[in-house]
Amino acid sequence: MGRFAAVAAAATAVVTLAGTPASAGDIALNTRSVWVDGAPRQGQDEACTTRSMYLASGNHTWTQILDGYRWPTRDLYLAMGTYTWKDCLRPEEGHYKQYSLLYKPGSETAYLVDPSEFGLDKGTHTIGSLLNPHF
Repeated sequence: MGRFAAVAAAATAVVTLAGTPASAGDIALNTRSVWVDGAPRQGQDEACTTRSMYLASGNHTWTQILDGYRWPTRDLYLAMGTYTWKDCLRPEEGHYKQYSLLYKPGSETAYLVDPSEFGLDKGTHTIGSLLNPHF
């Protein structure tokens, strides 16, 4: 019976946290590791990571992540609600492109697109983005 109570308490805590906005000052990450062959070609599959996240209203700085690089950056206001947050690495002919999006039903989709075309060495790389709240 004691184990059941502990599991139930832990499950309740997880459910409670899932519906709570991120605390002020908490930086949120949406990242994943991807393996690339270093020879990008048009038509190859994108590598993406997607999550759903409840955000409080306020101004944020949104920054893409590619390995140790943190660029480009965009400042934006986000209304309170549950967002779909997606980050992708897209192979094109001879180079890669990275893009990110935030979508909340009833709102316009926000995009963060790296304007550069870049090569990546064969191997594992970290892609994604971060949201830094200003409240």
